[in-house]
Amino acid sequence: MTLKPLPVVAAALALSVVAAFVVTGISLVPPSVALGPCLKDWTSLVSYRPRASALGSLRFRVSDAELSLCYGRPVRHDRTVFGGLVPYGSLWRLGANEPTRLSITQNITLAGIPLRPGRYSLYALPRPDTWTVYVSRSTLHWGNDISAEVRSQEVGQVVVPAERLAEPVETLTVRVEDHGSSDQAELVFEWERTRIALDVARAGAPSNLGVHP
Repeated sequence: MTLKPLPVVAAALALSVVAAFVVTGISLVPPSVALGPCLKDWTSLVSYRPRASALGSLRFRVSDAELSLCYGRPVRHDRTVFGGLVPYGSLWRLGANEPTRLSITQNITLAGIPLRPGRYSLYALPRPDTWTVYVSRSTLHWGNDISAEVRSQEVGQVVVPAERLAEPVETLTVRVEDHGSSDQAELVFEWERTRIALDVARAGAPSNLGVHP
């Protein structure tokens, strides 16, 4: 029996993977291997199709820590968002499509929750006056598939006030507000007429917002 050279076998396998991708749009490469910026899987056809909710991202620094946030940006389209599209008392991914993901390079606190370097997902339980925001080490689940397994990887939660905006915000927007100190900033989420803010601080610096249970 004559064995085919390894390069030929490898090329045939690669062609098979590409063919399966083109025909089905299903990635045969594990997400943990194929993920690009914002953990987007570029081996899946879905990543190249138009998105109903744009993928947003922002990068900022707090002291020596570099942080990046990736999130889907749903649009209101004259709908009632909180208490309607996003029911009160139900867990929500804080965005659209994929989970909202926070990456950090140094020890920080998020609204008093101590976080070590790595990737985390953020999701929330909105109520009319307060939101509970959760931080989990699970980052490869689908956005609103917040299962018992995802919740078992939570590293903390915090209750923050839900502030009412004077003017509606059409598209979910996350931005950073400077505290005037390189050791601290606020991560602000705004959509419809609701605003919540999470204090981000260098590990060891005081946190101004929320209560860490």
